[in-house]
Amino acid sequence: MWNDSYKVFFSLLKRDLYIFRKQVFGKFIDAIFLVCTNIVIFSYFMPEMGMSTQYGPFLLVGAIGSFGFFNSIGKVTGMISDISGERMISYTMTLPLTSRAVLVYIATYWAINSALVSLMLFPIGKIILFTRFDLSKISFSSLLIIYPTVQLFFGFFSLWLVAVIKQLSAVSRIWIRVINPIFMFGSFFYTWQASYKLSPIIAYLSLANPMVYVMEGMRNACLGSEGYLPLSLCVSALWVFIIFCGMDAIRRLSKRLDCV
Repeated sequence: MWNDSYKVFFSLLKRDLYIFRKQVFGKFIDAIFLVCTNIVIFSYFMPEMGMSTQYGPFLLVGAIGSFGFFNSIGKVTGMISDISGERMISYTMTLPLTSRAVLVYIATYWAINSALVSLMLFPIGKIILFTRFDLSKISFSSLLIIYPTVQLFFGFFSLWLVAVIKQLSAVSRIWIRVINPIFMFGSFFYTWQASYKLSPIIAYLSLANPMVYVMEGMRNACLGSEGYLPLSLCVSALWVFIIFCGMDAIRRLSKRLDCV
């Protein structure tokens, strides 16, 4: 029985990745516009106003790390719309998989989806920044640990958002009241150390924000460990959030979908 479920799980992933293959170019172009406009401005225009030229690579790594965060809104709205309307997910629930396995499969596919697109931004960023983005600083062993962890977090975080947002009309409100503050205070524009210099209390409170670990972990792996939170702390904290989001999302959605 477990072997059959295993085959179904990966068959679903294979099917969706095949469909995604036809969309990947468009998604990649969207990602380039989203990331590169910021990188060009902060790397070439802002230094004329006195900003460090190293802020470009700093934002590039942050943009790559946070791509799944921005990419989540489309996935969330799509699934909420389906649950409220045609409920195509009900068909998937009839397959020889437990409801938990189906929801884990959805989050896993979302993670892989974002990972494939954002990974391609590394060479694009190098082309734009040239020597300003020093590839020799990248610790590939560290990146191999933090990168999939970040993508899995976004996958299960998106699933959790689906679980807590009851109506499609509430998505924009959640984005303004929850998602935007998480991003703005998630160390995208500054380091955790900078927030600590401003106020240790604020810095320690910000450790409840998962985006801090995403940003600090990615920059630790790509820009050198000095000045950033330890990679082990970032990975451990993100796995706590993955487990929490996954378990809470499965509990809520199982009730909402009337899963037996």
